[in-house]
Amino acid sequence: PMLSDWTNYGGWEAAGAKDALTRATGLWQQALRDYEEPALDPAIREALDAYVARRKEEIGSDEP
Repeated sequence: PMLSDWTNYGGWEAAGAKDALTRATGLWQQALRDYEEPALDPAIREALDAYVARRKEEIGSDEP
C-alpha cells in the first residue's frame, strides 16, 4: 500500500510519473534520514561491545 498510487493517469503524470521503484527508493532514503538510534543503557552497550569483541576473537579471521 505504501508504494501504490491510486491517482488517475493525468494526476500521476502531473505528480512526476513516479513508478513503484522510484517511490520505494524515496521511502527507504527518507527512513534513513529520519532514523534516530534508540537510547541504550551504557552498561548494556558495554556488555554488547565486549560480547562482539569476544566472539570475533573466538571465530578468528580465517573464516568469512
